[in-house]
Amino acid sequence: MANLFETAKKTTTRKAKVETVVSRPDLKSTLLKMIEVNEKLAAYESLKAELDETIREAGKFEMIKLYNKTKKFPGTIKITTNDAEFQFITSDRYKKIDEDRFDELSEKYGSDIVESETKYSFNTEVLLKNMDVINELLSNSDKISDDDKANLLEATTSYTVKKGTISNLTSIGGSIEDIIDDIQPVFSVKGVKSI
Repeated sequence: MANLFETAKKTTTRKAKVETVVSRPDLKSTLLKMIEVNEKLAAYESLKAELDETIREAGKFEMIKLYNKTKKFPGTIKITTNDAEFQFITSDRYKKIDEDRFDELSEKYGSDIVESETKYSFNTEVLLKNMDVINELLSNSDKISDDDKANLLEATTSYTVKKGTISNLTSIGGSIEDIIDDIQPVFSVKGVKSI
């Protein structure tokens, strides 16, 4: 049996970080003003997020309405009121999906709207461990263990909705609104301004 003291995990004792405190009463009004400004900025950011969500939902609604009416992707649309306007942009980019969502979308709409990409890379630790014998044909080498052969390559697979899907929703079949909710294209709001 190995010596427990030799195999024990080594720990280090860290000194507690000491903070140096300096008194600056002359900064009181500046610090209080900064706190007030930060609170106002946080409130405005929250309000901006709410307004943006309302505008995006309105844009999405109008885009779907136009898509259903014309039976083709309307692209960027300008939405106006009497006093203001904005551009609503639906990008041919989609939120990331996992393998389960990939399977669900493929089953629901067909495999033409999704794709997967697998990237392979070497396990560096195993590669370096065996660098002297890598020149030999890996599959015929008896100098690399079966475990190392199996672990030498690593694969990462990503799943996405195919580019161009947003332009072909009528050919997929089903409710445009449901498909858009399922594939989750990226929406942008630009050029919000007074007119």
